[in-house]
Amino acid sequence: MVCLTGDVHQRSYRGTDTPFSSHTEVALAGKYCAIAGKYGIKVTLFFTGRACEEEPETVNLVSGLSHCEIGGHTFAAFRDPLSRIFKKVYGTPWGTTAHQLRDIQRTIASIQRVTGQRIQTWRNHGYVRTADTDHLLESCGIHVVSDEVSDSKMSAEWVRPGYCSVPMNILPDHEHVLHGKYQHGNTRPDRLTNRMPIAEWANLVKSRIRGICEQGGTATVLAHPLCMEVADGMVVFEELCQYIGQYGTVWLSEVQRRGCGC
Repeated sequence: MVCLTGDVHQRSYRGTDTPFSSHTEVALAGKYCAIAGKYGIKVTLFFTGRACEEEPETVNLVSGLSHCEIGGHTFAAFRDPLSRIFKKVYGTPWGTTAHQLRDIQRTIASIQRVTGQRIQTWRNHGYVRTADTDHLLESCGIHVVSDEVSDSKMSAEWVRPGYCSVPMNILPDHEHVLHGKYQHGNTRPDRLTNRMPIAEWANLVKSRIRGICEQGGTATVLAHPLCMEVADGMVVFEELCQYIGQYGTVWLSEVQRRGCGC
């Protein structure tokens, strides 16, 4: 089986790809889901709480799609003054345990207020974690987290009863695809080391999906709506969805319900 996931940030985020698209990430999430839906693909999208506050109507529309599951992605992806201060003082934007807990609670509340849904899945922005992260997420009703990048793991793992980790076991797009700022002529050549055209990335993803599924694992893909759009207008993403369709898909929450390690 395949678990297709993506991260969606707020309009005010202003990340690597923002200057290269006239559309917000929330708007592109709708396009992304429409493409996935054509091929019967289930999608798990992780939204920041602020994205919900800035574009509530569109987030609500996406969350209402029958093939889309919504998860949390921190409140503002650390684009707030306090997180910047904590980064300097503590070496992590999470700062104190109390701050991390408030951020998680605020994100969950924002998503529920806009979508009417109580989320149970989570991915931290930038995969940033502390020793308290799992405990705090579980205490807030999160049952499945996807923060680990590991090409050696075939499926999910129980962290403790009722709470599991679903690793991204395929090359994440943002760190490996040539897109936006990370294109020839847009940044220093040394910053493009180990990056590749999106078609090459997609071929590696397909090969990895095939290998994981042949071994009975769950292939978890991270493909950001904005990254897919900026790279080539989601052309290769649609080809990838067509390929994924033959294997069957699950939401992140279903990986846990099916039993970690299945």
